[in-house]
Amino acid sequence: MHAIWPRFTSGLFFWYNGHMEKKEGHPFVSLENSDLKGNLSKLFCVPGREDLVVRKSFVNVPREKTAEMTVHEKAEYLQNRVVEFKKIIDRTGIRMAKTDYVIGKDPATDNPAIFGAVERIEGKSLHELTSLDKDTAKKVDELYAKIISELVDSYLNYGYFWFDSNNEQFVLGKANGDESPDIYLVDADPHIFKWGPPDLYPEEREAVLWGRLDMVVGEMEEMENKVDEKGFKFARSRQTLDRVINETPSFV
Repeated sequence: MHAIWPRFTSGLFFWYNGHMEKKEGHPFVSLENSDLKGNLSKLFCVPGREDLVVRKSFVNVPREKTAEMTVHEKAEYLQNRVVEFKKIIDRTGIRMAKTDYVIGKDPATDNPAIFGAVERIEGKSLHELTSLDKDTAKKVDELYAKIISELVDSYLNYGYFWFDSNNEQFVLGKANGDESPDIYLVDADPHIFKWGPPDLYPEEREAVLWGRLDMVVGEMEEMENKVDEKGFKFARSRQTLDRVINETPSFV
């Protein structure tokens, strides 16, 4: 089954098992008994590829359209979203685990489904960490400063915004070949939405923005409480937050 998996590329690779009606063996093996954390019933590996983690992909399709779309239509929709999501990640400079998408056979249903094949990062999610040293705290501080800046910039420019940038999506660890650990985004599903023009629903837009900022601040505070130094605060993230509140006309 190795031939169905490409080397990681900057684009997308979609694969469809043309012999699905023959009930050939599933290419995925459950990771429920592995050392990975989280909802392992949705995580798989490809035999012989320990460097990959596979998960059924979340396709953020408008609810009213989901039932009538074929898997290939969903794949096309996902591809467009991935392009926009990559722009967000490139702007922030956040390091993301290499990811490809394939259409494969769902082990639970035998039906075609979209899967994300993600580079395995050896480490722990930010949510799982129990303490942070100063060097790690600096990296986390920079991460949330980038998330805040991107969220506000997207709001002001009516672009796409990233909805689920929470601590469980990031792993402090090493990819193959890394000499030292870094923070990686490992959940590459493009859970993004587009801000609408302010004259259509200004109150709703502002409420969503403040809701997202509140969630980011909650994630920041969770991590600040894990720093070895008592009363530690992320200076850069909080300076960025103060700046967008105090210096952006739309917020005052």
